[in-house]
Amino acid sequence: MPRAKLQITFIGGGTMTCAILDGLTHSTSASSSAAQTSNYEYALSILVRRPEHAVELGERYSSAYITCDALDSRLWHTAEESLVEGHIILICTKPQDTREVCETICNAYNAAPTPAVLPTIATMCPGITAATLTSWLGPPRGFHIPFPVVRTMPNTPVSVGQGATAMFAPPQTGKLELQRLIEFFRVVSPCVEVLEEESLLDVAAAVSGSGPAYLFAMYRALVAAGVEWGLSEHAARAMVGQTAVGAGILTTNKREISLSAMIGNVCVPGGSTEKGIRVLSDRGLPEAVMEAVGKSLEANHRMKQS
Repeated sequence: MPRAKLQITFIGGGTMTCAILDGLTHSTSASSSAAQTSNYEYALSILVRRPEHAVELGERYSSAYITCDALDSRLWHTAEESLVEGHIILICTKPQDTREVCETICNAYNAAPTPAVLPTIATMCPGITAATLTSWLGPPRGFHIPFPVVRTMPNTPVSVGQGATAMFAPPQTGKLELQRLIEFFRVVSPCVEVLEEESLLDVAAAVSGSGPAYLFAMYRALVAAGVEWGLSEHAARAMVGQTAVGAGILTTNKREISLSAMIGNVCVPGGSTEKGIRVLSDRGLPEAVMEAVGKSLEANHRMKQS
């Protein structure tokens, strides 16, 4: 049975756009369960500003339609013209550009010669509330309802189909629109958490959005320690990388076991690991992580005021 088609339009061709597109390629080539069981076929398009950037992206992602024109008719099909069941627009630009992008979306949609499929607008930046997004978007022509909006916070491991994504949808966004977005993200993000309170999205951004950088910093320190004590960098990185993969899978698949118990399972009383863990505790690792997340959260909150 043929799958329904969803149009996915990325606005901006930066890090997160490329990460998601790389993840789609990875998940499809790896025949991931999410990709195989998805109810949808995805028609991909990218809107960018610079022609030279469009050329670069076209060489990298041959399956995507790429344009520099927000009024391009191929972005604003009616359902009958394109046979698409829905349209999701992912705003992947810098936070400071979000208002301009929202205004561009509304103007382009309203300028389409025939009423196009009403898109769901998804952002990937902390701090900017759903209410603010709705006010920036303005009313869509031909509808008595605002654009459906969803705030999302994926992280860069989506590039290998292993992302973690938090979402929040206000009441104006229907269950079908949200479910379509969840299903799309699950192709590149096995963990998709829909949060009930919008304020928690900024917390998720500080924990899982920034989390890869915190973990990479820990991995870097472990690799450096291994090299300092005689391992080759290749061997140290290979072992630390696989240790991280294994620990991550244990954390995900054994949720009935507390993280403290998992630490205890590695620490033989009086043994070498216990001594190492004590150093991390004495040096203030938990407090440092708490402060790092707090500083990130403060920065996310400040975006609301800018």
